[in-house]
Amino acid sequence: MRVRDRAAVASGGVVVLAGVVTTPRLATIPTAAAVAVVVWLAVGWPTTRRRAAWPTAAAAVVSLGATSISFVGQPAEGSAGGTLGLVESAALLLVTAVIVRWSPRREAVTAGLLAASAVAVWILRFLPDPTPLTVVGAAALWSIAPLGAAVIGGYPRLAERRRRQSVASARRDQRLELARDLHDFVAHDISGMIVQAQAGQFVAATNPGQALDALKRIEVSGLRALASMDRTVQMLHDDRTGAGDADRTPLPGLADLPELAERFTTAGAAYVHLDRQAGINAPRETGTTVYRIVVEALTNVRRHAPSATVVQVTVGATGPTLTVTISDNAAATPTPPAPRTERRGGSGLASLAARVDALGGTLTSGPEPTGWRVVAALPVPPQIHAG
Repeated sequence: MRVRDRAAVASGGVVVLAGVVTTPRLATIPTAAAVAVVVWLAVGWPTTRRRAAWPTAAAAVVSLGATSISFVGQPAEGSAGGTLGLVESAALLLVTAVIVRWSPRREAVTAGLLAASAVAVWILRFLPDPTPLTVVGAAALWSIAPLGAAVIGGYPRLAERRRRQSVASARRDQRLELARDLHDFVAHDISGMIVQAQAGQFVAATNPGQALDALKRIEVSGLRALASMDRTVQMLHDDRTGAGDADRTPLPGLADLPELAERFTTAGAAYVHLDRQAGINAPRETGTTVYRIVVEALTNVRRHAPSATVVQVTVGATGPTLTVTISDNAAATPTPPAPRTERRGGSGLASLAARVDALGGTLTSGPEPTGWRVVAALPVPPQIHAG
C-alpha cells in the first residue's frame, strides 16, 4: 500500500473514531462513516476515485442499518440528529456522483443503489408515527437528490464513452482507408510487376533486349509501389504528430489518368484508349475516387481478362454529373476470360461502390456483349466542370 493510500485510510479511521468518541449517539455512526469515505477519497485522490464503490457501499449499509433501528425502535433525537443526517446525506451524495463517474459499471450500480436508498430513507429516523403514505412520500422526495447525483456523475462518464467510441471509429476508418490505398495503388503496381516478370521469363532466351526492358519496367513499378507505401506511412506519421494536409503528397486524380493509361499500355497487357473530355475539373476527393475506379478496373482486366487487347476509358461531364466508363473487349477475343472473382483480402469494386455512394453517386459493373463494363456516375458542383 502506498503512502497516500495509507494516509487516506488513516484519515478515514480518525474521522470515524472522533465521531463516535465525541458524540456517542446512534446518528453519529453513519455520519462518521459517510464523512470518513469522503475524507479517504479526498486524501487518496486520484488513486481512490476508481476504488470508492465498496467503501461507499459499506457506509450506505451502516446508514441503512441506523435507519432501520430508529424506524422500528425509537426515532432519532432532536435537531442535532437532523443536522448529522443532512451531513451524512451530503457525503453520500458526493461519493455517489464520484462512483457513478469513475467506478466500474457493475460496482457503480451496486454501490450507487445502496447509497441512493440510504439517502432516500434516512429521514424516516425522525418520523414519530409513520404511516405508509408518509413513508412513501418522504422516500420519494429524498430520492430526487440521488438522481441528481447520478446525473452529475453519469453525464461526463457518458461523454467520455462517446469520445472513446469516436476515437475508435476514427481509427477504424483510418485502417480501412489505408487498406483501400494499399489495394487500389500498391496492388495495381505489384500486379504489373508480376505481368512484366512473366513476360521477361518468356522472352529472356530469345530476346534479351525485351527482357531487359521488362526489368526496367519492373523497377519503375516497384518504385511506384514504394512511393505509395511511403505516402501511407507518411499519413500515419502526420496523424500522430498533428501535421496538416499541406505537407502530404497529394493522391492522384483526373490529371494522372493519361500517365496511368500509358503505364498500363506499356506493360503490354492491353492498349488503353483514354477519352477524357476537355476542360473537366472536379473536387480532389471526386478526382481521386475516379482514379481509384480506373485503377481497379484496369487491375481486374489484367488479372481476370488476359485476352483483352483494348480497354476503353471514357471520362466526361454532363450537367452536374461526372461519368467514367471502363470497358474491355475480352469477349470478342478467342481466349475466354478468367472468372471475375474478388481476391480474398482485397476491397475491390465493392469498397469503391461504397465510397461512390458516400459521395452521392453510383457504380455498376457487369458483362456486356464485347466484354466487361464498369460505369460510375458522381455528382459535381456545376461550377466545377466546364464544357
